Amino acid sequence: MEVFVRALIPADIPAYREIRLESLRLHPDCFGADYEAQRRMSQMFFERNIEVQSPQHTMLGAYDGEVLIGLCGLSDIGNQTALITQMYVQGVYQGLGVGQALIEAAKQTAAATHQARVLQLDVYPQNLAAKHSYEKAGFQVTDQTEDELIMTLVLS
Repeated sequence: MEVFVRALIPADIPAYREIRLESLRLHPDCFGADYEAQRRMSQMFFERNIEVQSPQHTMLGAYDGEVLIGLCGLSDIGNQTALITQMYVQGVYQGLGVGQALIEAAKQTAAATHQARVLQLDVYPQNLAAKHSYEKAGFQVTDQTEDELIMTLVLS
C-alpha cells in the first residue's frame, strides 16, 4: 500500500463528510464534537473551509489510491502557531504509518502554507495510542486543561 497525502479540494467534500462522521460515530470519546449534531448540519466547519479553500484552515487527506482513509486539519491560531484538529485514520489502516504520514504532511503544510513555527494539538489523556503517535512524531506535552493534554512541536 502506498499512501499519499494532499490538501482536500471542494470535490472531496462528500468523502470528507463520510469519514469525519465515521470518526465521531466510532470514537465519540476522542473528539470534542457530537456525531448527531454534526450529522444534522447542512455544512460542517471544515466543509465550508474546504469549499472556499480558506488560507487559515487546511484539511489534509490521506489516500490509499483514490480512497480517502485519514484526515488531519490545520488551523492558524496566531503567533506563528498552527493547531492540528480532527486527526483520524480509519481502523483497518491504523498501525500502517498513515498517521505518521499525515503528521509529516501537517508539519510541511504548517510551515509552508501557514508560516507556522509551532504545531500544537490537544489529546485526551486516555487516548494512549494517539498520544504515543504524537510523541513518536516529536510532540511533547507542554500543558493541560481539565480534560486534555496540550502537545507542542517546534518546527525547524
